[in-house]
Formats: sequence, structure tokens, C-alpha cells
Amino acid sequence: MIKIHVISDLFLGFNEFSTEEEQIPDADLVIINGNIGVFKRSMMYAETLCKKFPDIQFVFNYGKTEYASGYPKFVGEIEESMNIRKQANSTWPKNLHWSQEPQNIQLRNGKEVNVLSTYGYPKIHLCYVPWEDTIWHRDHIMNFSLDFPSHDSATEAQWHKPRDSSNVFHGYCPIFASKEWINEQHQKEWKLVQNWELNSKGIKILVTHFNPYKDSRFENQETSPYLIHLEHGHWIASDTEVNGAKFLGASLYSNPGRGPLARQKVITIDC
Repeated sequence: MIKIHVISDLFLGFNEFSTEEEQIPDADLVIINGNIGVFKRSMMYAETLCKKFPDIQFVFNYGKTEYASGYPKFVGEIEESMNIRKQANSTWPKNLHWSQEPQNIQLRNGKEVNVLSTYGYPKIHLCYVPWEDTIWHRDHIMNFSLDFPSHDSATEAQWHKPRDSSNVFHGYCPIFASKEWINEQHQKEWKLVQNWELNSKGIKILVTHFNPYKDSRFENQETSPYLIHLEHGHWIASDTEVNGAKFLGASLYSNPGRGPLARQKVITIDC
């Protein structure tokens, strides 16, 4: 038996409650699944909990607030920052696991789990509101450019440059995500998940920040999840509370929010 506790969607500010006061239930594995706060606040939260509970293994997966809490300086900044923190930080807790590759994690009860964490991009088929009003265009950047578009450019809506301002270089300009780019990210993740699904062994746990089941952030969009069948596996998500629903062969769980009720919930896996 494996006991898992999931934490997501706390939306903490820098001056909210002290992480040292945070309590978690008796668990073998804790999955921190994004929207804890801005990136630095989330890392402080994760590292503090790991040091407070050194015999419990923690998996960290960033979410929308970590990924989109301020425009990055370059594409892949969050991933590179995480890699640098993990490799160069001598105080990185040994029980804190973050990777873009599958991870075999040994738990204190002697069991081993095989965990794959992804952002969870959906495939977007239709969008019933202007694309500029979606979280994808508002919060996700697919590239940067040194050049300003002309005022008659069809892509002008992608820029923050005021229409009547001069074409003076002020730094890199973000190019916000298109539907095609989001679908490309979905395709890349799906191939990674599919390969893991077919070739990994043991107790499989897929962690995605976005919830494949009724994620509120997919409102006014027609989407679909990865084309997989995670037979006898376990899927951890965020945003919409789910308690063991069967989804594409997996048992789907989510435990969003804060407070004593959320902090008491434990997922039990028989193995």
C-alpha cells in the first residue's frame, strides 16, 4: 500500500502563512502540482516542506502561476532554471524530485514508483471566444523577436507595442502562443507520455498540471487529452477536484485548494 498526498492551487502570496507552519498527513509520497504561487514562492514552499519532512519523498511539478507569473526572459527559462537549481544548489533536498524525464522513486515503505511529470497541454480543436482572451495567448509565450511588426501586420495583436509608438528597440518582444503552437506542445508531451506508458515498469504515476477532466481553464474551448490508455496506472492533476475517477484506464485524482480538509486527504494505492 502507498499513501499519496497531493497539494495544488494554493495561490500563495509572498506574505501569506509561513511554510514552516504547514502540516501534511501521514504519507509516503507528496506531489506538489503547481499553482502554489509565483516561481520563487513555490520553490521556497517545496524546499521548506522537504526539509521539514525529510523521510517523505516529494515530487514537484510547476503549474500556470509558476510558468506564467511574469514573462520569461527567454524560451525555456523555467526549465533551465530548475535544472540549474537542482544541479548547482548544494542545499537542494535529496527528497525533492523534479525532472522532465521519468523518475523511479524509492519510498520509505520500501515500495518504488515510476513518476512522469508534464505540464499537460491539451489538444485544442475549437475555441469559442477570441483567441486573445484565452489563457494560452495571455500567459504563454512561444518565442521572442527583436523586430517590431508594421502597423498593418496581421500579427500586430500578438505584441504589446502601442500602435502610435515609435519603432525604437526597447528589448525583446514576446510572441504570444498560437493555437498551433499549443497543439505542438501537446504533441511533444503526448509522445513522451506514450513512450513512458508503453515501456516503463512498476507502479506508474502520471502527473499533469492541467486536468484532462473538466479543467475550468478550458472553458469555451473544445479540447482532448493525450491519446493513451494508462491501464492500472494513476493520474494526478489539479484545478478540478477528482477522487479516483476512471479516465483513459487510469485512476484520476486531484486535491486543489488549502485548508484543513484538503490537508487531511490521502490517496491510498494498493500494490
